[in-house]
Amino acid sequence: MAVEHIFCSSCGTKKEASGNSISSGDKSVNTIGSEIIDSSIHIGDNYNDSNNIDPNILNIKRHLVNLPWSSNGKVANRSSILKLGTWGSLASIIGFLLPYFTSLSYLPHLFILGLGVSLTFVMLSFTLKRFRFTHFWGLNNLEAGTKDGIYLSKITCDCPWCKSEMKLCIVGPKNYKKHTFLCQRNPSQHRIIFDSTVLPDINE
Repeated sequence: MAVEHIFCSSCGTKKEASGNSISSGDKSVNTIGSEIIDSSIHIGDNYNDSNNIDPNILNIKRHLVNLPWSSNGKVANRSSILKLGTWGSLASIIGFLLPYFTSLSYLPHLFILGLGVSLTFVMLSFTLKRFRFTHFWGLNNLEAGTKDGIYLSKITCDCPWCKSEMKLCIVGPKNYKKHTFLCQRNPSQHRIIFDSTVLPDINE
């Protein structure tokens, strides 16, 4: 592979021309005006470490989503979700055991489903209390406010490569999914792992 730089990457002095610098073939790389230093490639003003970008340049924006019963994105109180999940779990367990101790003949499978939903509410409450942010569905996320509110939100930012809009998604293998900003123009290459702690608190 032949590479030519007009200026030295260390001292900045201009180099003398050294003939042809463009090569071709399956194993060749042409890097005109670029540098390869310690196995890192820098091309123009692109970022070669997409997981270590200053969040201040991304212009991260939170968009609160209103549901028919919500106001300013607030969908519920965390304490209410916890109570609903706790009492629902107890009721489902009792309902599941009743056919074995009484002459009632109904399907206990419905109570198993109810128990699953109720336990999900309990886990959601504890997750939001600890992390204050979790993926919900599609592009929507659930966030905990500074007091007791739970909010539905979408997060976007500006792509540092092409200035297009980036949307927060959850991507990756089944057991290793991550919150990741994906560029709407080039989602396969322009992506940034998201750190929810950079978001300002939702003050209630």
